[in-house]
Amino acid sequence: MFDPAAGSNSALLITEQLLVFAVFVGSVAALPAFIEFVTEVRKRKERIDLSLEDEVASSLRPRVAGMDDLLNNIADLIDRARNPSAYQDLKIGNEVLIIGPNQTGKKSLAQKIAQLAGMDRVVTVFNPRDSDALAKAKSLVRGYKGRKVMLLLPRIDLAYQQGDPEVLTELDALIETTSERQNVLVAATTVSFEANSDLDNLFGIKLVLPGAQVGKAHRVEIPEDAQQMLSDVTTFYLNEAKRRGFLLEGIDEPSFCERILENVINPAEVEDIVALCETTALYRKRSKQTTNLVFTPEILDRAMARVVVG
Repeated sequence: MFDPAAGSNSALLITEQLLVFAVFVGSVAALPAFIEFVTEVRKRKERIDLSLEDEVASSLRPRVAGMDDLLNNIADLIDRARNPSAYQDLKIGNEVLIIGPNQTGKKSLAQKIAQLAGMDRVVTVFNPRDSDALAKAKSLVRGYKGRKVMLLLPRIDLAYQQGDPEVLTELDALIETTSERQNVLVAATTVSFEANSDLDNLFGIKLVLPGAQVGKAHRVEIPEDAQQMLSDVTTFYLNEAKRRGFLLEGIDEPSFCERILENVINPAEVEDIVALCETTALYRKRSKQTTNLVFTPEILDRAMARVVVG
């Protein structure tokens, strides 16, 4: 006699067995994709590990033989990075581009600056073309909220030579967001440099080593109304500096403005030049080289050489 309960149990058992079999078959079918996913994650981690280094600044051993004069010439920039609160009223980004031939110690110079500036950590992205490494660097820098950090980007020109729009967007965002932090100094190195390029516009301060490959700027014809705007901008930033107590010495106001206007092509360059004049003048007063906050022709030339290259 047919037992409904037994038949139902048998059907349920068969159904469960079929489900288990289906899950097993599905798992086996998905296994290659899962293995591929795990492999890709491992490769990504290995790639980031190869592209990124997070080190204690004091543990580095930079080779800076023959760079004493250069280091002395940027003592004001180092002091500003070491004591950001003393320069907090100066509006200039904390980013420096070091330009020089291969094997001239650009990365070592950046590491030495980090040490002299009292940085706690140096986060180095060896491959600025790797978006995963850039994202990891951003996370590391943000994590060091109470510590001073240098974000070091050797051979940043390689990323611009490759020209990947997505990577360049991420790189630009990384530099702009991190350089706004008072505890962060962004330093990058490049072998090749073109004036008025995207790379030029990304960095307010440039340090040019002997023998650097610097492409000459194509002089842009500035319309008359734009020239007037630049003149007004120059006067504005000079007046702001004077309001903060800075004085002109050995140069009058019309000559100061004229020399700037002969070299700049946009308001950002004007702002950076005046801010660097303020940086040097403030450093010299802090180090008791002067008793007043003064802009001299030599200070102006130094500032323009750091901003307008080529």
